[in-house]
Amino acid sequence: MDFGILGPLQLAREGLPVPLPGRTLPRLLAVLLLDAGNVVSLPRLVDAIWEEAPPATARRQIQNTVATARGLLLEAGTSELETVGEGYRLRVRAEKLDSLRFQRAVRIAREQVDASEPEAALGTLREALGLWRGPALAGLGGRVIEAGALRWNEERAAAEEDRAELELALGTGAAVVPGLRRVLEQHPYRQRSAELLMTALYREGRAPEALDVYESIRGQLDEELGIDPGLRLKEHRTAILREDPALRAAPAPAPHALPAPAQLPADSVHFTGRGSQLASLGALLEPGPRTAVLSGIGGSGKTTLALHWAHLVRERFPDGQLYVNLRGFDRAAPLTPLDAIAGFLRALGVATEAIPSDTEEAAALLRSRLADTATLLVLDNARNSQQVLPLLPATGGSVAVVTSRSRLPDLAAVHDVHRLTVDALGPDESVRLLEGLIGAERVRAEAADAARIADLCGGLPLALRIVGTNLRGQPGTTLAETAAALAGRDRLAHLAVEGDPTTTVAAAFDLSLLALEPEEELLYLTLAFLPGADFSKGLAVALAAWDPEAAEGLLARLVAAHRIDEYRPGRYRFHDLVREYARRKAESGFDGAALQRLREQTVEWYATGSTRLPVEEYRNIVATFLEWNGHRSVSRLLRRLIAFADAGYRDETSLADSLYELPELALVAERGIETGLRSDDPMDGARAYALADAVAYASGKLNRSKYYGEKTLEYLRRTPDGDRTGKARNDLGTTLTQLGRHREAVSILREAVQAADASGERWVRVEVHTSLGTVLRRMGRFPEAEAQMRRARALDAAGPEGPTTVYPLLALSELYVDQGRISAAEDLCRQIADMLRDHPSDYYRSRLYFRQFAVHRADEDHPRAEAALLRGVELAERVNNRRHQLIYQYWLADLYVDSDHLDLAREVLGRLAHLGRYETSESLAIKARVNCRLLTADGDPRQAVRMGRQACDVFAAMPDPLRQARSLNALARAHDRAGTPEAAAACRDQARALFTALGIDPEP
Repeated sequence: MDFGILGPLQLAREGLPVPLPGRTLPRLLAVLLLDAGNVVSLPRLVDAIWEEAPPATARRQIQNTVATARGLLLEAGTSELETVGEGYRLRVRAEKLDSLRFQRAVRIAREQVDASEPEAALGTLREALGLWRGPALAGLGGRVIEAGALRWNEERAAAEEDRAELELALGTGAAVVPGLRRVLEQHPYRQRSAELLMTALYREGRAPEALDVYESIRGQLDEELGIDPGLRLKEHRTAILREDPALRAAPAPAPHALPAPAQLPADSVHFTGRGSQLASLGALLEPGPRTAVLSGIGGSGKTTLALHWAHLVRERFPDGQLYVNLRGFDRAAPLTPLDAIAGFLRALGVATEAIPSDTEEAAALLRSRLADTATLLVLDNARNSQQVLPLLPATGGSVAVVTSRSRLPDLAAVHDVHRLTVDALGPDESVRLLEGLIGAERVRAEAADAARIADLCGGLPLALRIVGTNLRGQPGTTLAETAAALAGRDRLAHLAVEGDPTTTVAAAFDLSLLALEPEEELLYLTLAFLPGADFSKGLAVALAAWDPEAAEGLLARLVAAHRIDEYRPGRYRFHDLVREYARRKAESGFDGAALQRLREQTVEWYATGSTRLPVEEYRNIVATFLEWNGHRSVSRLLRRLIAFADAGYRDETSLADSLYELPELALVAERGIETGLRSDDPMDGARAYALADAVAYASGKLNRSKYYGEKTLEYLRRTPDGDRTGKARNDLGTTLTQLGRHREAVSILREAVQAADASGERWVRVEVHTSLGTVLRRMGRFPEAEAQMRRARALDAAGPEGPTTVYPLLALSELYVDQGRISAAEDLCRQIADMLRDHPSDYYRSRLYFRQFAVHRADEDHPRAEAALLRGVELAERVNNRRHQLIYQYWLADLYVDSDHLDLAREVLGRLAHLGRYETSESLAIKARVNCRLLTADGDPRQAVRMGRQACDVFAAMPDPLRQARSLNALARAHDRAGTPEAAAACRDQARALFTALGIDPEP
């Protein structure tokens, strides 16, 4: 059951309102929901329901009403109404009560502001305010209910102010004036609302109204409270008075009814889909541009679409419908503009001898005959704008639809046009086209194979029509057989109408290729040879044989000609069938040496073309390695893939969006190892094992990661430089740290530090000093840990661009929390937030929120701690950081145990089973400690003792003395509950000794 108090009282089950009869039940529930989770005394309930005039039977009536409420709630099973002494407590899950959802969202939004995420905060606040349906508990009066409702209304006002401030700061253009006026009407003394309203009005050019707001609140404060506005509001008024800079498309004439030609070819009886394009073409019938250019690759159905729309609207053009095939892409010569004009003029009744022989004169005559008429022109298969422009009508009553394999960009420069791209059909539309061609029953009988055929045809209508035509002529051939043939090595060979060598997909593409200039064809075939689904402008320019400016011009021409598609700025791709066609042309047209040069140029660009991780190239690098593995120099790509596996979810959110796939990288590593074992260059093996290490680490397979890390070092030692920078030893040390083998980790990380310092590689030095400091912190060697982390911080800050990573600051803040230096940790959190403002990373933001959680918890501010940790968990989930998801949620459960929300703690622990493969020694020990505390609170001391011992033993073996001491304290409380005080005292003595040795005040 869902409960609502942010508006009229509302109970709903499965989205349907639950009636609340009588007067007493709604008021009782309202008071209990205002204080959900807390005990409400009987006198307070009596006061809320009857105020000064309670009946003698008030107690009995309340008891009866409680019984009614319990029956209602028991049926829903989402809350508990308990009797506690002389009062009652209603337990409601936070997600079931709108006020608690609102409160949590507002807290999260304020944490997002503190973490420099204003856009995210604004979205959170908008969602929070969307929960409100009116004033809290509207329609229920009385001082008790009104006082409780006032608190929520005040929180709503504050949230409205927060939202308005963010809308103004971000310049979203959203209207904030109405909302702020409502706030001031309900809360007339809120000076912050007045200030924000004045700002919004001023920015809308309504300065007098802004000043009126000031005078209104000033008068109210003076007359009703006897006070003046605050200094901030006064200064804001002055700024407005000073105008402080810091504050800042003709309808078409009616058509004439004239007799007209009707030249449109027949409409397609199998026309399918294209709803959005048909709607866009409908704009030609409205005021505005009256010419449309439909462009797309050969076989995409441009002509079919144009003719279908033309037949739909032909009655809107009583003066005629003209059609011409301009033969722009044809084996015959293109039609000249004069020939096309002459055909139109003859259709319009002009005698042949009256048609001028000069193109410009003929075009002028055509425009004259079309003037003030409602005529539709379909100009099909245009090669270029020069072929089209003389044919276009000049007045608004007529409409022209042009189809071309080119976008005709220069036409748009001199003529108002609607430009529509005719893409491939979607999967469902493709199957529907097949149904129209061969019959719905045949398609439905082999639905999966029909979908496979649609996919193999790439949604290209020409390909689908060819397949449908062949299947219609071969009733004994199954769709499964056709799909298998198309999935073979020569798909294009099967996309041909039997007995008609001219009706093939390849023949359609040949016509497009013939239209290319030599330099366009060279770049086109070069790009088609590349593995991967797409490519960037940078790679295309690097592979071109011309200067960058000329190469970019060629790219633009290929896009305009629909040979490639710029599907987002700077990223290009081929249609699936076009790429297969062009690649075969490249493989047959380039010699072996040219292809190898192309491979080497491509590998060089992928390996060194960007100083930052090229996230958008991840899939292409994987595809390139797998396809070209074994060719000279291709193993260099492994270095990039290692960086992806290392960074994984850290640096780029998009890596988590199904882009970063560990099984795929594991396959790359496996193939790389196979090649490395055969290679004479040990670096091939070292790179492959390093990738396998990174994949295993990110997959939670830490023992495999340790094995691969050791093999990486083995192969590196066969090279002249070895592990020169210490990076491989740092990776192995990090794995050992996660395995809880801290002493081994310290040993190898000290070697890594020496190597890194000797190499002078600043980035590696920052990383290895931080790694060493982290494991020393876990071992309780705080001074040495701090020295390492400060060294890492200083090295990062010493670069010419200043500090570039928050990694050492995050480690240092965790050390400060361990030491109880909360103010210092809080200062570092602010610094980290500042650094992340301009360089957002969800991975590092999630870790920042975890630090903010620790700070708030140390300050005993549990609501803010919960809000920060929930946001950290959300971001860790977004970037697929499984290990941190586990750790953060164990700490969330621990926080709920602190605040006696044991059901929430159990719920958190119960939803983590799917993450078991990512458990580490640390997470297992934290889990055992949380379970110890939870079982103690649940009254199961025997199991609590077992869990507590497990946590203590694991932390002692690492060693991690601070967390061992805290686990000993938890174990002591379990022993107290179990009635073994001597064991409890021993645990506390041991914990006290550990705290003392660490230089930390003993914790209770």
